[in-house]
Amino acid sequence: MMEITSARPTDGDAQAPPLRRAAALMGRLSSFRPRLAHASLIVAGVVAVKSFQMSFAALHQLSIRNLVPPDLASNVPVAIDGLVVGSIIATASFRQWSAGWWYSTVLFVLSTLLSIAGNVQYAYEIGGGAVAMIIYAGMPLTMLFAVHLTLMLWQRGKQVAAELAADLEATELAADLEATQPEADLEATRLEADSSASQDLERSTEPFAVRQPRLYPLESMGPGHSRGQTAGVGSQHRSASPDGVERPQVSTTAAQM
Repeated sequence: MMEITSARPTDGDAQAPPLRRAAALMGRLSSFRPRLAHASLIVAGVVAVKSFQMSFAALHQLSIRNLVPPDLASNVPVAIDGLVVGSIIATASFRQWSAGWWYSTVLFVLSTLLSIAGNVQYAYEIGGGAVAMIIYAGMPLTMLFAVHLTLMLWQRGKQVAAELAADLEATELAADLEATQPEADLEATRLEADSSASQDLERSTEPFAVRQPRLYPLESMGPGHSRGQTAGVGSQHRSASPDGVERPQVSTTAAQM
């Protein structure tokens, strides 16, 4: 009677995926080469963080000045500037000119304008002039541009990585084809040799050709010889007698006499 048991993974099987992922991560880190795009990505990220910090401080103080409790005042800049960053990222997630793309675009435009207005109002309330208003108004725009540039660089890095992976795969495929080509040539040579050997074997098993006798030209030797006799040295001729009986005659040459 057959006993059915459930297969349980062993400790080695359970540890294999983490080890494989760790090896892949180490391989990526070892193959990493810094480029100009990486430096630009770092700079854009730093600019975005510092711009957010400035806009955060302005909107936070503006909220406290307008009777928002101090323990809740940080929610205002997080909601406004966070919506700016989130909507920009969302525009890259949707297909261009789709409904989701239009919604994300309108959302980040409105949230950016709201953040600019809050920063300008804060500069006005603290008694700043036109320069102060421009500085504070420029922080949300700088954050917007930095986040958008960071997103573009990130997508470009993914595209370059995909192209490199495709080139590496094509190179490995070409190497595999080159490695298998000698084996294919050897197999073709072996098949050709087998075909030649089989043809030789068939030719050797055919019956020997029967040698045909040599035929000499038939000539008419005159009224004393029949038309069907063969002329030649030492050949016998049969003369036709008047009674119709042929008698053999031996013809001789001058050398024999």
